[in-house]
Amino acid sequence: MDIVFLVLLGLAAGGLGSILGLGGGFLVVPALILIKGLDEHIATGTAIGVIVPGMLVALWRRGGEGHIEWKIAALVAVGAMVGAWFGSGFAARIDRLTLRRLFAGVLVVLAGVLAFTKPAAKSAPESATHAPGSPAHPTR
Repeated sequence: MDIVFLVLLGLAAGGLGSILGLGGGFLVVPALILIKGLDEHIATGTAIGVIVPGMLVALWRRGGEGHIEWKIAALVAVGAMVGAWFGSGFAARIDRLTLRRLFAGVLVVLAGVLAFTKPAAKSAPESATHAPGSPAHPTR
């Protein structure tokens, strides 16, 4: 039963994570803490081990669909790698309760921001949605 639960958790995390661009940790971490009883440090570390392979698949698929602004992704990735280095060190030094509250607080703040901000008028770059020369994308 544990194997089935964990595979289904991975399926939900990979599906929702790639749809929402969140990686799946928002689902995996609480499930591992609350349902499997893992320590917060182990749950967050394990979630990273789940997220990386799943997001590599999502990167391949979304990139093939033209849904990635590669220059922006590369620049943000540089900062993300440095942040991950320092964040991992910080996470190892804080207690379980603080880590749990920090995770929950980030989720609440992000949910509030998303719930109360208006979406941008344009959801994807023109080049990603229409081929040049097509009726919907006039050639300039």
